[in-house]
Amino acid sequence: MNVVTYLRVSSEKQAERELSIPAQREALQRYAEERGWNIVGEYVDEAKSAKTAENRDAFQRMIDNAQQPDKIFEAVLVHKFDRFSRNRADHVFYKALLKKHGVVVLSATEPTDPDTPHGVLLEGMLEVLSEFYNVNLKFETLKGLRENAEQGFHCGGRAPLGYRRMKIGKKVTFELGPDDEIRMIRRMFALAAQGYGGKRSSAR
Repeated sequence: MNVVTYLRVSSEKQAERELSIPAQREALQRYAEERGWNIVGEYVDEAKSAKTAENRDAFQRMIDNAQQPDKIFEAVLVHKFDRFSRNRADHVFYKALLKKHGVVVLSATEPTDPDTPHGVLLEGMLEVLSEFYNVNLKFETLKGLRENAEQGFHCGGRAPLGYRRMKIGKKVTFELGPDDEIRMIRRMFALAAQGYGGKRSSAR
């Protein structure tokens, strides 16, 4: 069987934490060789989120190529189904589109049989769990940022003018910056109280 591989990582930091592109490539090549499949193409999206497939150039190119009359592959091989997408709607839409053109999506680490009821059920459950992970991660991240801010700690980005970042253990808060910055900010507030501003050149 002729297959193409699809590889994806969300960001540089994620590539360090989980399976990198080279590691995915090696695993997919080994999986294909063990089954006697021919890898006839590779599509790679780096630093691309799986929330939606619309902004993934390689993914869209793969979908377009699958719809061509002269395509030479019968399957898309991924390391895990969440590399294909973490959006359940995208899974349903793009897999149906590929199936219409005689192409199936296969996972090297989550093998299922798309031609059996049990395989369809298992694949659907994996897709739902993948989307749950994505939604839950966003919720937990926002909750953590909110709790961090309520405790008076910094949630990222540059320190405001007049302040400097200060570490307390593993967390970051603020301390007052140089005296010249503090004087400048006090002067700005005093002028604003007198009616000066970005669109006012004199007090009224």
